[in-house]
Amino acid sequence: MRTRFYVACIVCLFSWAAATAQEGPPAPPPPDFTNAAWTLITREAAFSPRDTAEDLVYDNKMWLSNGYYHDNTLSRDLWVSTDGATWSLVNGATPYDGYSEMVVYDGKMWAIKGSVWTSTDGVEWTRVAETTPFGVRGYGEVVVHDGKMWHLGSGADVWWTTDGTAWTCATENAPYGNRTASAVAVFEGKLWLMGGYTQQPNDPPEKSYLQYTTHNDVWVSRDGTAWERVLERAPWIPRMWSIAKAYAGELWLIGGFDNAHSANLGDVWHTRDGKQWTKLEAATAFTPRHEPTCYVYENSLWVIAGNTWPVVNDAWRLTFGDK
Repeated sequence: MRTRFYVACIVCLFSWAAATAQEGPPAPPPPDFTNAAWTLITREAAFSPRDTAEDLVYDNKMWLSNGYYHDNTLSRDLWVSTDGATWSLVNGATPYDGYSEMVVYDGKMWAIKGSVWTSTDGVEWTRVAETTPFGVRGYGEVVVHDGKMWHLGSGADVWWTTDGTAWTCATENAPYGNRTASAVAVFEGKLWLMGGYTQQPNDPPEKSYLQYTTHNDVWVSRDGTAWERVLERAPWIPRMWSIAKAYAGELWLIGGFDNAHSANLGDVWHTRDGKQWTKLEAATAFTPRHEPTCYVYENSLWVIAGNTWPVVNDAWRLTFGDK
C-alpha cells in the first residue's frame, strides 16, 4: 500500500510539473501607475504648431513629419529630437506625399500613402513605388507586425507588404466596416483597432460632424484577415482622432475628439487584454487634444503637439515610478 501511495504522489508531481510547463511563467504584475505624472518638456518647440504630424523613433531619435495648421496649411517638413525639448530641422521640403504614414522597417524610415518612399537619414529619400493599391486616404495607419508593414484604419480593407512595392490585401471587408480615424497599434503580437468613425449619421445626430457616427469598440486580429471584437463598448467615450501605443506592457489610448459633444479629449486609458480598461489618474496632465503625435521613447510615453483649439507645439512626457 505504501508503494502505491508513493507511486501516486510521483505521478501527481509529474502531472503538476507538466501542466505548469505548458502554462508557462506567470504574467508579470501590472506596473504601478499610482505616481504617474505628465511633465511639460517644452511649451513651444522649434517646429510650428500643428496636428496630424507623424511619428518615428529611428536611430535613437524622435522624428516628427509634416502636420496641419488651421488655415489648411500643410507643413512639408521633418524634424528630429533626442530629448523632446530641442528639435532640429532635417528636411524643409519632404518629397513624399503630404501626411504620409511613417514607419521604421528593415533598418529604414518609410513614408507611405499614395506612393512609397524610404530614407536612412531623412535628407535623401528614394521612391520605391509610384502608387499604392489603397491610394491617398486620410487618417490611416501603417504599423509593423509579423515581419510585414500593414496599412489599415482608413476603410474596411487591410493591406500588407514586405518591400513597399507588392501589396497583398488581407481582407477587403473587415467586420468593423468602413472605419476611419481609428486608433491602431500592435500589442502582444496582434493588430488592434479601436474607435474611429463611420460615415453615417448617428441617432440622434452627433453635434460636430453630423454625418459621422463615432465608436468605442475594440477589435483584434493576428493575421489581419480574421478580426474579433473583444469589446463592443469600452468605458471610454466614443471618439475619433485618438492615438494608440503599446507601452510598459500595456495598450494605451490617448486623447481624441468627442464628436457627439464637439469636445477635445485629454483622458488616457490603458489595458492588458483590450477588455478591462483603466483610466490613468495622473498628478499633472496635458490639455485635451486630438491628433497629437505620440512616441514610446527612452522608457517614457510622449505626447507632442496636437489640436487643442488652437493647434499647439508643446511636448509632454509621462513619468511613473522610478522612470
